[in-house]
Amino acid sequence: MDFIGFIVACIFFSISPGSGAVVSINNVIVNGLKGASFGVLGLQAALVVHLFFIYLGIGMLVSQSPLLYSAIKYLGIAYLAYLGVDKIMGSLKSKDFFIVDEAKKSKQVLMRQGFIVNLTNPKSIIFLTAFLPQFVNENSQAATQYLLLGSIVVLIDTIVMFLYSLGASSFKSFFSEVQTMRNINFMFGIIFIGIAISIAM
Repeated sequence: MDFIGFIVACIFFSISPGSGAVVSINNVIVNGLKGASFGVLGLQAALVVHLFFIYLGIGMLVSQSPLLYSAIKYLGIAYLAYLGVDKIMGSLKSKDFFIVDEAKKSKQVLMRQGFIVNLTNPKSIIFLTAFLPQFVNENSQAATQYLLLGSIVVLIDTIVMFLYSLGASSFKSFFSEVQTMRNINFMFGIIFIGIAISIAM
C-alpha cells in the first residue's frame, strides 16, 4: 500500500466525528482555544500510548480477546456517560434549567480528560492494529518504521483536532450569547451520553 493511501486513511480516521472531536469543541466553548489545546495534548498522549501498545503487539491481543476488548470498551463508555451526566447536572444546578454555569478547568484537568477519553476509545487501538502493520516492511527495522508512521498519525490527528477547535472558536461569540448558551451545556451532556450508547450498541 502506498504512502499517499496511508496519509488519506489517517485523515479519514481523524476527521470521523467521535468523542475526541466533541471534547475538543466543548473545551473551546468553556475554556477557550488555549485551554482546549491542553485537551488536544491529552488526546495525543493517549494516541501515543496506543501506538506503543501496537508496536509491542498488545493491540493484536486486544483485538483477539473479547474480554479485554470489552473491558476497555466499557471503561470508555462509563467515562463518556459520566462526562455527559456531569454536564447535565451542571445545567440543572442553575436557576434557569439550561443556563451554562461551568467553571473553567485547569490545564492538568483538561489534559487528563482528553487522555482518558482517547485511552479508553477502542476505535483507535483496533483501527490502528488492523491498519498500521500493512505499511511496515518486515525486511527493514520495525522500530524506526513504527516511529515514523506513528509520528505521522499523531501529527495528522493533532492538526484535525486543532481545526475542530478553531472552527468552534470562530463561533464562540455566537455560543456566548445568553439565549444560545441556555442549551449548550445540556446539549453536550446529551451528545456524550449518545456517543456512549452508540459505542455500547
